[in-house]
Amino acid sequence: MSKTQAKITITGRVQGVGFRPFIHRMATRNNLKGYVKNLGDAGVEVKVEGLKRDIKHFIIDVERNAPDVSEIQDINVSYNDYQDNFNEFIIDKSKATGKIVTGIYPPDIGICPDCLQDMNDKSSRWYNYPFTACAWCGPRFASVKSLPYDRERTHMSKFPMCKHCTEDYYNPKNRRFDAQGITCSLCGPKMTLYDNSGTIIEVEDVFKETAKYIKKGRIVAIKGIGGVHLSSLATNDDVLEELRYRKNRQNQPYALMSPDLKSVRSFANLGETEEIHLTSWRNPVVLLKKNYKVISELVAPGLDTVGVMLPYTGIQTLIFKHVDEPALVMTSGNKRGLPMAITNSAAFNELNDLADYFLLHNREIVNRADDSVLRIIDKEPAFIRRSRGYVPDPININKTKNIAIALGAELRNAAAIAIGDKVFMTQYLGDIENLESLEFEKEAIKKLNDLLNITRNPDVIACDLHPDYMTSQYAEVISQKLEVPLIKSQHHHAHIASVLAENKITDEEVIGIALDGAGYGEDGNIWGGEILKASYLSYNRLGHLEYLPMPGGDLCSYYPYRMLIAGLTNFLPDEEIRDITKNHINHALPHKNIEFNLILSQSRNESVLKTSSFGRVLDSIAALNGITYYRTYEGEPAMKLESLAAKGNESKIKYNPIILKNNEEYLLNTSKMLSYLTKNQNKFKKEDIAAFGQKYLAEGISQMALKVSQDTGIDNIILSGGVFVNKFITLYIKKSLERNDCKVLRNIKVPSGDGGTALGQIAIALHHVI
Repeated sequence: MSKTQAKITITGRVQGVGFRPFIHRMATRNNLKGYVKNLGDAGVEVKVEGLKRDIKHFIIDVERNAPDVSEIQDINVSYNDYQDNFNEFIIDKSKATGKIVTGIYPPDIGICPDCLQDMNDKSSRWYNYPFTACAWCGPRFASVKSLPYDRERTHMSKFPMCKHCTEDYYNPKNRRFDAQGITCSLCGPKMTLYDNSGTIIEVEDVFKETAKYIKKGRIVAIKGIGGVHLSSLATNDDVLEELRYRKNRQNQPYALMSPDLKSVRSFANLGETEEIHLTSWRNPVVLLKKNYKVISELVAPGLDTVGVMLPYTGIQTLIFKHVDEPALVMTSGNKRGLPMAITNSAAFNELNDLADYFLLHNREIVNRADDSVLRIIDKEPAFIRRSRGYVPDPININKTKNIAIALGAELRNAAAIAIGDKVFMTQYLGDIENLESLEFEKEAIKKLNDLLNITRNPDVIACDLHPDYMTSQYAEVISQKLEVPLIKSQHHHAHIASVLAENKITDEEVIGIALDGAGYGEDGNIWGGEILKASYLSYNRLGHLEYLPMPGGDLCSYYPYRMLIAGLTNFLPDEEIRDITKNHINHALPHKNIEFNLILSQSRNESVLKTSSFGRVLDSIAALNGITYYRTYEGEPAMKLESLAAKGNESKIKYNPIILKNNEEYLLNTSKMLSYLTKNQNKFKKEDIAAFGQKYLAEGISQMALKVSQDTGIDNIILSGGVFVNKFITLYIKKSLERNDCKVLRNIKVPSGDGGTALGQIAIALHHVI
């Protein structure tokens, strides 16, 4: 049988996942000669010579046996005449094509079981070595400066391989063959322990010493893959009180890290789907229901859930080797409002008054990445934060010839870049409310742009409609500087478009339910409880929550009782409001009766700012129940309300949704419901009020959506917005609609909250410049 030559181009997630060594094994198994090389567009090129049947078997082997972390999107094969050019199969030098990236560069990959075993082997040079990695695990996104993925373009460039690592690197039978992150105790980065003054603590085992300090109740800053964490005991109230005092975070929940699943089960319920995500190579923080009181209530005050992750680095594994605890706090190391520290100097400068000790290493973090956070709803993920372990995995969309950049919203933000048929979201950027956070966004966009090898200007810039967002103002600057169009998207339209883009829906119209805390409406009011008939190019508002006055604007989001009082003015006279709220005024309002009277006066002024926000109504019910009078973190009242509601029975209160129609828009009345609950709050348990409040809103929204569906003949319904991380509300609305034969889609690949709006913005913008 005659021989032939084949050139094979493979695209997908095929760099940084041990793909070239895998190709080497498959080629030699099939008696082929040739080469494999990385391309600068994140793809892989293979040229082989041999029998055609062996080449076909080789391609089948590649498709069937690819590494777990890899993702093959396309294999292109072209056959040529046999040249007899090769004596063996080799891994060739990478080729910088100069093309825009078409493949997928992998996210950071949690340490694999084989590397953990090496760390436990006393005869191994990786024994107790924290940076142990191989071709299938270790830092990727956090490490890379540019493509193609080779050691000299990563944070390992400053660590020449020792002779042993060099031997492993060039040995095709070794697990570390062609592993760009290969290192060992003889040639790799080192960990150093410092006290609060920056003085090195000389000890034989820095991990044992760190564990000792943590067990004594100290707070330690620990540098990892994507940034610095603050770590402490999770079982000691005094330690948690001190950490909260130092971070100036009274109630915000802290993420936990547990050594294993047995420990997780000691304080939380762990379902099958939660376990799959928790133990995946992406290693996110997964929100779980608390059960036994093993950990301190101060980890997540007032909440019935807790965010948990497993160790994903050798550093964390070695700390737990010396700590007999079910979990440790592992929260982002940053001052309030600032991005997480990633350099040793930033750690000392920014965390000096937060941490007692610093466990740091001398390896660069190229790309900052906070931990990803998700919860499971109906066996599918609902992202709260999409970052480490998921970025820069792209979202596949309908193909476009244009390049676009989207700046996102303001809170819990992420930006995005679109190329071809992919949207690449940045890592989680946090709240863009100051110059430091805006600089982080600029840097993240530039680094992602460089990684994608984009050398020309974008064809369009996208941002939120809100004129006061720093992201929107920066988008204006970019647009003018580069002389490219700027497309501003209404906030809730972008939410709906994000789900359309995720599902590669083309130009059809859908009914969108967008529920969140705030979004700038085209009428100048604050929207947040919307039903839209929408496509990428346009939307019509066909339903929303009743407008409630919002005196003082954002003050109502920080002081929920202000929102409750303002909402009552839509239905009740001042004296009645005064009578039924008087027991709360001194606790709920900083300026007591003076402020109360001002709220009443401003609420009845025709020019007062108004809101249809779903989140603000949830806040009002939380304030009514005395859950919280001051919001210390985004979403706190609604999150605590959800936890309280889980203990209640929504059927105990009989009060049906009041839906009106004003011109072409359906309105869900909320002021009468708030009035009813306020006047009758002593007749019902707080838990039942909380449960009923969620049900009233979810049922009312569902009924309005069904009315709009019947009016328009559209039965595809989209759910998006930050409220859809609330499990009860999401399931209630979804099941109500599905019972009426509607097809329901929600965000699965990006956050339903503002961290996903850049995807919607970019999809809208691309459709405007086609």
